[in-house]
Amino acid sequence: MSDAKPKIANYHFTTLKPNLGVVRIDDEQSFVIADIPGLIEGAHKGAGLGLDFLRHIERTRVLVHVLDASGLEGRNPIEDFYNINDELFKYNEKLKEKEQIIVANKMDLPTSKEWLAKIREEFEPKGYEIYPISAATKEGIDRLKYAIWEAVKRIESNYETFDEEIDITAEQPKEDPIIVKKENGKYIVEGSFVERLLYSINFDDIESVRYFQKVLRDQGIVDKLIELGIEENDSVFICGHEFEFFQ
Repeated sequence: MSDAKPKIANYHFTTLKPNLGVVRIDDEQSFVIADIPGLIEGAHKGAGLGLDFLRHIERTRVLVHVLDASGLEGRNPIEDFYNINDELFKYNEKLKEKEQIIVANKMDLPTSKEWLAKIREEFEPKGYEIYPISAATKEGIDRLKYAIWEAVKRIESNYETFDEEIDITAEQPKEDPIIVKKENGKYIVEGSFVERLLYSINFDDIESVRYFQKVLRDQGIVDKLIELGIEENDSVFICGHEFEFFQ
């Protein structure tokens, strides 16, 4: 969802500290997301560095629970949700006031569909929004990104943090200029921003594709291609990948 590059692996306790990243929605619209290490039972008493992690959770506007919907490890994602909230509320009752979003991850695995139905049955009647995603295939990521952005916007910027304030400004990535050119009869688009955008898109998801098209227009890339003489159905090479141009 962001440009952050935290260490990830398929085993527990990979994340040893909160990782911050900037999630961009548009040129002047973004929010900071904190990837919090998994909490264990007794976190509210300090188990597993729980108090350090919980202090970061206090400072957020919205809580996003990422549940393993595959159930492949013998875990029950519904019980996991309740257990985590139990630790949160034992630490600070005021955390009950925060808006919460539920994410059902690993939807690329067959067992996740059955668990997704159970998750929806359990939580939708209680007013929770459920967002199925696959971090592996990026399915549903853009929809989730916009949902978090809308939730963050609903909350006043001077919300109560329940704790001392800290600076959570994430480092801005260095950008190469976006290059749009015609070379040897080929229309070419290059640049680090475009490359990151390209690899964040799931081209099997229509919402993700629409977001991709919107960003190309907002960045002036489409207008520049038109200036260079591109026409409908011409090929354009974006970071080495061939696309068919249309307006």
